[in-house]
Amino acid sequence: MGKIGMPSSKTRAVGHQYFIRASPKQVFDALTNPRILVKWLADRAELSPKKGGSYLLGWEGGPTHTGTIVEFDPDRALALSWEWPGVSLKGTVFRLSVEPKEGGSVLSVEHTGFPKLERWTDLYGGAEWGWTYFALNLKSVLETGHDLRSKYDG
Repeated sequence: MGKIGMPSSKTRAVGHQYFIRASPKQVFDALTNPRILVKWLADRAELSPKKGGSYLLGWEGGPTHTGTIVEFDPDRALALSWEWPGVSLKGTVFRLSVEPKEGGSVLSVEHTGFPKLERWTDLYGGAEWGWTYFALNLKSVLETGHDLRSKYDG
């Protein structure tokens, strides 16, 4: 695999940026504080905010992802080893980074390491859709306090 965000010819990556009208600290707190994670991302969240720490993200009626924090730069970046329940292939990394911009912050969302194999097509597509959905929900929660999730989504 190439640099984070730069897939090699054998892998695919999700990569998006979102402007959020909130300070970098507010955005980073929303990425690392379990009490805030459940307001925009998961139904259950546990996170030990340090490199080598563990995390758990679970969705009612859906998967539970657990893994290790492989990068932790306070108020700037967080990367998680992303395990897929029930899938024998491993090796994707989910990275979130925050940088200040006038009037707010830019959140970069990257999920790298998807093999260009047929059996990974659905997982790649789900990550592309899912991270867009959740990043826009984070934007809504931080800017307006409104959680856009519905039990009918999916």
